Amino acid sequence: MFKLKITISIVILFVLFSKTTISQTVVDPGLPGTYSVSVANYNLGDAAFTHSTFPNPMEVRGSVHYPTTLSAGPFPVLMFLHGRHSTCYQTSNPSNTALSWPCASGYQSITSFEGYDYLAQQMASHGYIVISISANAINAADNSLSNRGMPARAALMQHHLNLWNTWNTTGGAPFGTLFVGKLNLNNVGTMGHSRGGEGVVAHALLNRSLGSPYGIKAVLPLAPVDFLREVLNGIPLMNIAPYCDGDVSDLQGVHFYDDTRYSLLTDQAPKHTVLVMGANHNFFNTVWTPGSYIAGTSDDWDDSYGTTDIHCGTSGSASKRLTPARQKAVMNAYASAFFRYYIGNELAFAPILELDNRKPPVSSTVDSSDIFVSYHPPASKRLDINRHLNEASETINNFSGTVTAVSLLKYDICGDDLTEVNCGVSSSHDQEPHSGTSSALGMSQLGIRWNAPGDYYENTIPVAYQNFTNYLNLQFRTAIDFSETTAGTKINFTVQLIDGLGATSSKEISDYTKSMSYPPGTEFLTLPKVCFNSIKIPLSDFTGVNLYQIQKVKFLFNKTTLGSIYVTDVMLSGLQPLATSIANNQALSSTIIYPNPATNSINVSLGENSKNVTSIKLYDLQAKLMIENNKITKDVETINLSDLSNGVYILCIKTNNEEKNYKIVKQ
Repeated sequence: MFKLKITISIVILFVLFSKTTISQTVVDPGLPGTYSVSVANYNLGDAAFTHSTFPNPMEVRGSVHYPTTLSAGPFPVLMFLHGRHSTCYQTSNPSNTALSWPCASGYQSITSFEGYDYLAQQMASHGYIVISISANAINAADNSLSNRGMPARAALMQHHLNLWNTWNTTGGAPFGTLFVGKLNLNNVGTMGHSRGGEGVVAHALLNRSLGSPYGIKAVLPLAPVDFLREVLNGIPLMNIAPYCDGDVSDLQGVHFYDDTRYSLLTDQAPKHTVLVMGANHNFFNTVWTPGSYIAGTSDDWDDSYGTTDIHCGTSGSASKRLTPARQKAVMNAYASAFFRYYIGNELAFAPILELDNRKPPVSSTVDSSDIFVSYHPPASKRLDINRHLNEASETINNFSGTVTAVSLLKYDICGDDLTEVNCGVSSSHDQEPHSGTSSALGMSQLGIRWNAPGDYYENTIPVAYQNFTNYLNLQFRTAIDFSETTAGTKINFTVQLIDGLGATSSKEISDYTKSMSYPPGTEFLTLPKVCFNSIKIPLSDFTGVNLYQIQKVKFLFNKTTLGSIYVTDVMLSGLQPLATSIANNQALSSTIIYPNPATNSINVSLGENSKNVTSIKLYDLQAKLMIENNKITKDVETINLSDLSNGVYILCIKTNNEEKNYKIVKQ
């Protein structure tokens, strides 16, 4: 008991006196790793796989990048899936391409699956086995299908994983015993580009429906489509959206972030979107990039939308367009950070993905005005103030506190029903990745317009929720409504916390984001775009107020005379870390506790460690034992909190040789 009292004292002091700082020196994820890399290809035939969801046989072909020193394995696995592209080119005239399968006589297959070799090399050098597969047969026939071939893409990925499971278990042609015991198929990440982006989401859902024979731990849709509007919970996801995408020009893959935010309120899987200014669709794949491959290449933006726009075009010395090399560098940096964090458990990359480090990795060769990251934390690491899901949120927030708007010219939740599918600025779906269609909702959001410095929007915080010290940040998402904003305008406003004694602390959002400028591009066709970005303000920056008793969160529009914005996802994020006297917590590192904060109960997910846990105990901050469970029989244990008062508690989990403490908030 003495050790616990010491730990709790440390916690109290930490909460009272710690100050959150934004890290400016983070390990660069885009740098090569220490492993030398080998490459092998396999091809089992152009018609080696059939599936009930697809009319034609499919090829089974791919490449694998792997650490040459396989004896250091087993290694985690990544699988890549390319998007829709021409499938064949005429050998005598490479400019003549076809969309058919198999390739006719005199034609060669276009190896789209090799277009991510640069990323495969990068990840293999850090200790990953990276498999990139071909899907030309699907591309040749998917447009005739209402499902656009997504079930077939998912099935093809699963088939490849089944093959690799065999090669990992018993070996066999074409690799013999080379990879036996070298793949960790319980730790798998997937990346899909374009239609492959929706394909990897479909695959994660398929794998789950089959009982999760493979451990899909992270999914990265790259410039993806979202035809079927599928929702993926329970797995960390990062959408990469190139602003100058001339193919998926509406950036519809943002839906993978938008649609999942609150579809499951207990979801422990974080969501990320990386908006890359100046990036197009094709340069992420070297086979699709002009000058990098013999056939079928193009600059998708230039081909369709012109070259003169400063942000997306290529004309003029002031062009902000990314070169192919810079675009690949961005992909290497952010994909590496994502997979190495969620697959490799390299926690050093959290600041890059969670908005704590505002500088992009140096290796990405872009600055902070070219990259905008949105982050939706797991349920256990956030407290939603106002989700803005329906009209009721205009007057009542998620705490049942009063919401007030004063003197605003526009104050309206839109997008919460099909009569308001175009929540943004016009009827052009291309301009608004967050908007809906005539048959599908977009993202509900709060529209605000002001014209006087006294105009404001305010959320009142009831007493039960006024202690903000359990969290690190105030966070929200916002975007400029360019239809009601003069081109070139930069929007600024003040965020205020007001405590129980009326003391006020104010912060200008211009100190925390560069995203509140008029969106890039001349207004035509697909530009500009209303793109939501997350703004995160450390609570430690709000000085002069009592963070134990915050009564109001206020947006005061006193910095820009006129303005029109959209707002959503106002929350507290990031639990204050718990200091612990226990140094070795490796065995318990995978434990998940949810929901946290909680109301009536918490779930303690122990997973495979359940058989090693000897006790679960809950203490109050005076080290008084409140709840004790010494008979652990399930992988997920539920603890009833209904008889406890609201406040902070310490959950202590013990095994035979270690223990770990967790901070629990009951509200």
